Amino acid sequence: MERGPILNVLRDMIGTSAELDMALTGDHEPIELRDVIEVEQLHSSHGIRITTKSNTIWIDSSHVSAMWQARVDMD
Repeated sequence: MERGPILNVLRDMIGTSAELDMALTGDHEPIELRDVIEVEQLHSSHGIRITTKSNTIWIDSSHVSAMWQARVDMD
């Protein structure tokens, strides 16, 4: 997957309660991302660093095969 769309979604999540599930090639369980604080595009062509309230996560966007967000119900 291209890095640009992933960065856009992650940056839109900063400071919100939105959650994102991301499936990686070859992995059986998706990664769940929430409480995003910061997103950084790394110098490599596909690298992204994601800082959440509880973790720092580095991913290679070329290994992302799908991503989806939980629906946010508005009252």
